[in-house]
Amino acid sequence: MNMQCFARWYKDEESGLCFRDQTILQFGNSWDLLANVILLNPGSAVPNDMEQQDKRLASKALPYFISPKDGHYYNFTIDRLMRDVIQLYKQSYAGGVIKIYNLFNLKSQHSGQAIKQFKSHSNHAHMLTMQEDVCYGKKPVIIATGGNAFADAILTTELKKYISLASTEQLYALTKIAEHQFAIHKAEVNDVGLIESYHPSYTFKYGNITQFQVGL
Repeated sequence: MNMQCFARWYKDEESGLCFRDQTILQFGNSWDLLANVILLNPGSAVPNDMEQQDKRLASKALPYFISPKDGHYYNFTIDRLMRDVIQLYKQSYAGGVIKIYNLFNLKSQHSGQAIKQFKSHSNHAHMLTMQEDVCYGKKPVIIATGGNAFADAILTTELKKYISLASTEQLYALTKIAEHQFAIHKAEVNDVGLIESYHPSYTFKYGNITQFQVGL
């Protein structure tokens, strides 16, 4: 089954920092949105080439497509985490789109280093996704940011933002159900508007098994 990834990309030539947002994971023949996944930050995936995909994506009239603005869309490599997420959804769907949002948009596959860079460049114009660029399309919103979402007050505020933009019925979380077993379950928002979750970079490795909950 074919799978592909598109995302909006911006490289800051002065600092050398790269930012990726509006990540669209598509598999099979369908472009229907299946779910939105909220992660910490973009990992290792990079553009396959520098051929802009703005017009191609815009021509599909996708209701969840956000215009390029100060960057362009490109076709991306698919990193392990993306592949794992697609494989999870292939258990229940023949095709569709998973949209990825991140608490911050700085590309780095090392979360500890990424958080340090985030704290040093938190005011960068491309670091955070603006509220008007979040489009869930009334589909499930899966919180999977992991504990690092609470490593910085700005990140915690961002998590609250993503949660507040979804209805209670839309909210799910990647949670632990047994030793080495994880699943996507209905989420419970705590009294300060937050949801605790695991990050798939952990739940898909180290002998862990991540299950798909039927009905999403």
